[in-house]
Amino acid sequence: MIRTALSLSLAAGLALAATAPVAASADPETAKAPAQTVMICGEDSATRASFEREYGERPVFVSAQDLLAARDAGERWEAPRCMTEREYARYERISKQRAEVRR
Repeated sequence: MIRTALSLSLAAGLALAATAPVAASADPETAKAPAQTVMICGEDSATRASFEREYGERPVFVSAQDLLAARDAGERWEAPRCMTEREYARYERISKQRAEVRR
């Protein structure tokens, strides 16, 4: 029973997270989603199954360096990519350092 409840809450969380990044970072003037949408995803089977149901493909995990390189190159993704919490923290740290250097 606990396992079922956990699976359902993970699936609901993934579905909620899937819509939040796109809406929060869309360009208000054009209402277009950004070129790269990244979600924080778990690496468990329930998250993978939920992602596949939502987007029709297996989740692709990217690193902080992968995301930065894709943004610098202007790469566009059809489906969101996934990132672990740890890698997302690394991405935020690198982004903050880049912003400080640009000042």
